[in-house]
Amino acid sequence: MLYNLTKKYTFHVKHENEKGYIMGKWLYRLFGIFFLSIMVYAIYIYISGGYYKRPELPANSFSISFKSGLRAILVDIPDERLDRKYFGVAFKVPFWAEDAWSYCKRPTKQESIEINNSINFGKGSKLEAICKVEVDKNTTITRGAVFSVPRL
Repeated sequence: MLYNLTKKYTFHVKHENEKGYIMGKWLYRLFGIFFLSIMVYAIYIYISGGYYKRPELPANSFSISFKSGLRAILVDIPDERLDRKYFGVAFKVPFWAEDAWSYCKRPTKQESIEINNSINFGKGSKLEAICKVEVDKNTTITRGAVFSVPRL
């Protein structure tokens, strides 16, 4: 009789062998693994793109990190990423300049002719910028070129 009185006022806690406890435990684990994997992927993109080493952006500029290794800061060029796809063509540079962020500006007529003769993405493409890395005060290395094509 005493047993029945104490049992009446105790709260029921699910034990490990009950289905609801096991199911909830695995759902929390899956949610934790999913959240952790998204965070790891975001950190991977941030580090592999070199965004943690990017210098301050000047006014009227935006940055893009390409899979080719070109890290470009496009200055005084309108951001048309919604309408156009950007492609970065990395030129051969010394190994110590490969990870550097380069400042990209509109090409001169002569640079445009030279690069369009050697690299051609076809109709609809346009040479957006030439990217250069400043080594010394008066010395620059041409790091690459940025092209754009219409987004279809």
